[in-house]
Amino acid sequence: MTRKAYTKDEVVLCSYIALYDGALLSEEKISGLEKRSKGSVKMKVQNIAAMLDDKGFSRNSKVSALAGLPAGASGRETDWDLVSEMINIGKSNHWAKCKEIIARAPKQYS
Repeated sequence: MTRKAYTKDEVVLCSYIALYDGALLSEEKISGLEKRSKGSVKMKVQNIAAMLDDKGFSRNSKVSALAGLPAGASGRETDWDLVSEMINIGKSNHWAKCKEIIARAPKQYS
């Protein structure tokens, strides 16, 4: 079975949770955008957290990094280019992007 790649909007939202917090944004809310399971979105957030750890960036300590790799092995870097852009724009600009995405979402998912 082929997995559907995460959209740019989903990565921006997942990155916000991994970097900062999930109080204003939840995996459940993100899951509605492309009709993904909440578990899949949670794993994406955890994968982003693992990438941030691998690259030495601070992140949301309430998110567990995706586990399951042998000691010393690094995780996948899927969407790292976009995640690194979100790091560079800062928390307030990142949240502004998230609000734009949520505002564009179909009302039943926002």
